[in-house]
Amino acid sequence: MKVMYEDMKEMNTELNMLNKELSESNQVKEAYIGSVFNLCSTYIDKMEAYRLDLNRKLKADKIADALRTTGSASLVPDELKEFFRNFDTVFLNIYPDFVHQFNALLQKEERIIPKAGDILTPELRVFALIRLGINDSSKIAGFLHYSPQTVYNYKLKVRNKLIIPREEFEEALFRIGR
Repeated sequence: MKVMYEDMKEMNTELNMLNKELSESNQVKEAYIGSVFNLCSTYIDKMEAYRLDLNRKLKADKIADALRTTGSASLVPDELKEFFRNFDTVFLNIYPDFVHQFNALLQKEERIIPKAGDILTPELRVFALIRLGINDSSKIAGFLHYSPQTVYNYKLKVRNKLIIPREEFEEALFRIGR
């Protein structure tokens, strides 16, 4: 009878742990879904404003202005900066100690500290995506507008700075925020 009680107690503890993990996972999903919808809505509004601006210029026969607007090379880099800022903000709202806990896995002199004005560095973004469950380097590269080689280099560079065995790194990364 006592053995059954202990077994039930252990199973109950495991169930509670799984429920907690599931609840955390749901909170992450809810936060990201809300953020994605907000970003999509904002982007649609920007595209509509861009379309209306071009249409107004073309109707007013301001072809040179329209060409300058569409020929500007700053649109994508500016949007990427905003996209990264939004990603970083949402990610750190969900995992506020990510940078600190991630750096605790690295040699002290090799820790990654974002520059003033930045939220996450490119390397930290790669590992933030991995923490979210995106492991495919080509997907990470596409998401961040990097080459797959750049993603590979960031991963290799960080793995060479670890204070823990490489085999334990991914598990340690997934424990961040728990």
